[in-house]
Amino acid sequence: MATLTVSISESVTLNGKERGSVNTTDITGVTLVNDRIVSVGTAEQSLLLFDSAAAAGQFADSTVDYLRITNLDGTNFVSLRVTAGNDEYFVKISPGDSFVLFETVMDADSASGVATMTLANIDSIKAKADTAACDVEIFVAA
Repeated sequence: MATLTVSISESVTLNGKERGSVNTTDITGVTLVNDRIVSVGTAEQSLLLFDSAAAAGQFADSTVDYLRITNLDGTNFVSLRVTAGNDEYFVKISPGDSFVLFETVMDADSASGVATMTLANIDSIKAKADTAACDVEIFVAA
């Protein structure tokens, strides 16, 4: 087993004063790392699948400790569709930006009024490039 160290750092000088911080977390018990680059076209395609058991191209529910998807393109954005059952939400990843999760559970609620939260395991993450194919880096630690 290994320990994954994740650091998030912000640094900006505003009105002559340095602002920002560094936050670091250690994720212990990592036994699997999946790191790959995928070309995402303008038609939606699956990037990651989740289910009750691990299989080819699929991660077992509740086993992923860290997930990052980075848009490596310099011009075009990528849209992600994250689904769990009948719920889904979308995320735009601009050129050079990343989408990060430390848990693979979600909830989406379109009902008006008081929303209730019911977290469920993510079933899939799909991607679609906006204008032209984009390379994305996928890093998963479980």
